[in-house]
This record gives sequence, structure tokens and C-alpha cells, in this order.
Amino acid sequence: MTRPDSRIRSFLVIAVAAALVGLGAAAGWEAVRAQGHSHMHGAMDPGGWYKRLGSDARAAAVERQFRGFETTMAEVAYRYTEMYFGALDGNWDYAGHMGSTLATALTTGLERRPQFRKNADALFLKGPHAQVMEAIKAKDLALFKQRIETMRAACTACHAAEAHPFIKIGVPTVRRNPLVNE
Repeated sequence: MTRPDSRIRSFLVIAVAAALVGLGAAAGWEAVRAQGHSHMHGAMDPGGWYKRLGSDARAAAVERQFRGFETTMAEVAYRYTEMYFGALDGNWDYAGHMGSTLATALTTGLERRPQFRKNADALFLKGPHAQVMEAIKAKDLALFKQRIETMRAACTACHAAEAHPFIKIGVPTVRRNPLVNE
């Protein structure tokens, strides 16, 4: 291959690569624009589904949206996992935050489903959860690990007391939040 042919080939390779990069950037930009686009056909409903309901039907509709106690337990499970890994990482502020918001989520859920309060208070909130929070406040990993085991058993006992013995709480193995501990 002669020197001019080599230069032409190099120029063509660079030009094709630049064109591909440009097409990729354009496609990426269009994807970003498409995700930000609101797909509303017709006029926006300023009242929404909630306002269209009669006042006597609104409370029941909100109850359906919260779907009983399962959404509460999903949030509790998330916060339990984050609290656990926060403590293991020595990120005690994060562990404390997640432990506090876990209790808030559970307490708020119990407002909607007060029939679960007796067992939640007796088996979890007033005992093991408070003890785990003390271990977090003390920044004592050995104590935390000991008390988290008690808390896991309490969770499982509470589920059994509420006719859900098939829900057994384990040690978290998968982080849900890619938190960086710096």
C-alpha cells in the first residue's frame, strides 16, 4: 500500500468513526428528549381521579391505593436492609436514619391498619427495634449484630402472630441503594 492510499484509508476510518459517534450522540439526545416528553392526548384533567369521586368514596379509594399493609411492609423491608448495611459499613448516621424511618413507615401503616398494632408494638417497636436503635446510637457493631438477630426473630414472630408464618425474615444479602461510604 502506498503512502497516499494509507492516508486515504486512515481518513476514511476516522470519518466513519466520527459519523458513528455523531449518530450515537444524536440517538442518545433523542432518547433523553423522548423520556422528558409528556404523552398527554387531549386536555389535562385538572381534577384527577380523586376529585371525580364523591366525598364518601374518596377514603375507600385512597385505602385501595395504599393496598392494605403490603406497601408498608415493602418500605419496612427496604429500610431494614439499608439500616443493616449502613451499620455494617460503619455509616451510623445512615443506619440511624433508616432505622428511624423504618419505625415511621411502620407506625404510619399501623394508622391505616390498627388491627396489627398490638403485635407490632409488643413484638417489635417497643422491644427489639428500640434495642437495635440503641446499638446504632452506641456505634457498636458487635451489639448491633447481636440485636439485629433478636429483631429478625421478632419480625418473624410478629408475622406468625398475624397468620403469616410463612414470612421469615433473614439477614439481608443484597444492597438496594448504591450508597458510597466515604
